Amino acid sequence: MMTKMKIRESGMPEDHLWEKFFDIKLIFKKLEINNKIESLVDFGFGYGTFSVPAAEIISGKVIALDLENEMINYLREKIDKRNVKNIDIIKRDFIDQGSDLPNNSIDYVMLFNILHHDQPKVLLKEAYKILKLQGKLGIIHWNYDPTTPRGPPLAIRPKPENLISLATQIGFVNPILFDLKPFHYGILMKKEKLNR
Repeated sequence: MMTKMKIRESGMPEDHLWEKFFDIKLIFKKLEINNKIESLVDFGFGYGTFSVPAAEIISGKVIALDLENEMINYLREKIDKRNVKNIDIIKRDFIDQGSDLPNNSIDYVMLFNILHHDQPKVLLKEAYKILKLQGKLGIIHWNYDPTTPRGPPLAIRPKPENLISLATQIGFVNPILFDLKPFHYGILMKKEKLNR
C-alpha cells in the first residue's frame, strides 16, 4: 500500500548511479551550505545524497525527514558507515502533518528534487514556517529539458520561474537562480519576516 506522501515518480536509480548526476561541492557552494549553518532540514532525503555531506560540513545538526522505511534504513546504514553523528532521522508524513519542528527555529531548509510533488506550496509554506529570520531556502531540481538522463516526467517537472513565483507568494525574498550543470538548476532564497 502506498503512503499518502509518496512523491511522484522521479526516475531515481540506484544510489551509486544517482550520486553521479550531482556536483555536490558546486551545489553547496552556490546554495551557501557551509559551516556557518547550525541547523539544516532536508525534506525527503532519499538516499541521503545531500544530508550526509551537509552534516559533514555544517557546524550543527541535520534533521532528515522522510516517510519511506527503505530510505530511512538506507540512510541509517550510510551514516553508520561514515561515522556521521549529527543527523537526526525522523519518519514523518510532512505533507499531511508538517514537520513538527518549532516555528522560526531552523537556519537552512533543503528542498532538493522534491518539488515535483503535487503540493509544492505545502512544502514551501512549511519551510517558511520553520526557518529563522534570515534563514535560507535552497532548492534544486532537474532542468526542464527532455534530454536530462533522469528526473520526473516533464509534465510534472517544475520550471524554476514557477517555483520562484510560488515561493515569493509565500514570503521568500531575494531569489537567486543558478545553473548547476549539467542537469540541474538551483534557487537560493531568504526569509525576512517572522511568522505571526
